[in-house]
Amino acid sequence: MGELLAAYDRRLRSPDSAHPRFGTVVERIGPVTLTHYGTHCIVDHPALDASISTAQLVLQVQQCAAARVEPVEWRVFAHDTEASRLTASLEAAGFTAGWERSVLVGEVAELDFPQPQPEWGIESVRWDEAQAQQALDLSAGSGPHRVPLSVWHAMGSIPYWDVDVRVLTHRGRVAAACWLEPIRGTGFAAVGGMTASRAELLAKLPLWRFQPPGKGFLVAEADGQLRSALVGVGFRDVTMVRSHRWTPPGEPAAAPPARHSLHDAESGRIARRGEARIGFDYASGSGRYTAPVDSRRWFYGMLDRGAPAISAAEGVIERGLRACVRPGEWVYKCRPYLNGWKFDPHRVGGPGQPPWPGSAIADGEFQFLVTADARLGTFAHYAEQALVVFGDDLIERVANDLDELLGDGVWTFG
Repeated sequence: MGELLAAYDRRLRSPDSAHPRFGTVVERIGPVTLTHYGTHCIVDHPALDASISTAQLVLQVQQCAAARVEPVEWRVFAHDTEASRLTASLEAAGFTAGWERSVLVGEVAELDFPQPQPEWGIESVRWDEAQAQQALDLSAGSGPHRVPLSVWHAMGSIPYWDVDVRVLTHRGRVAAACWLEPIRGTGFAAVGGMTASRAELLAKLPLWRFQPPGKGFLVAEADGQLRSALVGVGFRDVTMVRSHRWTPPGEPAAAPPARHSLHDAESGRIARRGEARIGFDYASGSGRYTAPVDSRRWFYGMLDRGAPAISAAEGVIERGLRACVRPGEWVYKCRPYLNGWKFDPHRVGGPGQPPWPGSAIADGEFQFLVTADARLGTFAHYAEQALVVFGDDLIERVANDLDELLGDGVWTFG
């Protein structure tokens, strides 16, 4: 038991264990790690030293979260020697104590999961499948969960790799769901949540189970019947954890600043709209396109991909999009048959914000940066080494700077 708890603390609670997910920002205040999702903030840390002023630490976290208008969740582990003092500081600062439950750790090789009964099935699902929506509905009606499924969905996390969403079905109807996250760089995978006490949902780990480092341990948080079900298949109760929450004044953002595309109908329509805007014909195999009247084209083939002029040109496009796109409006990064993403230009690329996702200038693929209505954006043709900018407002913002950076090899259409 002590070895499992020590491994959990060492691998999942150390300052080095926090990796920024797409669209998030990881910030450190002393021993504390804050993960900013743009919609909320999660606080993690190892056991605190007795010399640390917990009151001052809590105040610093509140000030940081208030500046971003992000509600905070701070989890306190019962086995930490300073747990009582930290809890008192949180309560004094206005945090509200919430759920308390067991932290369970299981060695995968020793877990004995039941198999589904006849006419029952288990499968992993993508976000664009109807069963994923049923899983989201079940998640919303259960919990609280370690990481709500809605958080993964809001980020557009990549199925199977970022998160594996599983459903237990009976004659085509989803009866229960669970979702698992591989903890990067560790031998752990985490159960983000389970909507029912059905341990058979964990019977077969996803493909990332066999990628180095192998996932030899599963960690879950549970109470009541779910805890009993997991202990019954071999999980061990290593400690207790309690949630504490605080909400700053103001209205939190409703969506994260950036997310992966979900390969849903909306994303497909926007991609086709962008392709139609410049007459792009991917199916021909040649990447043929017909740039519209309100467009200009620059060539960058004579420059190395790492040349300062390329980096500067990317900055010009970023500033141009930020100036032309309305606050709260998404820009979509579309790549035929490849993963894409969407982002709010006003909430990425600046100090304390997630990095600007991707690039405007292509390197080995066709790609668009385009608004949902395709009124403006960019298209990069990797074979021609050409950057097309369309939309009069955007051209006006970027043309002079791109002329200086990429030379005078410009074609004007119209």
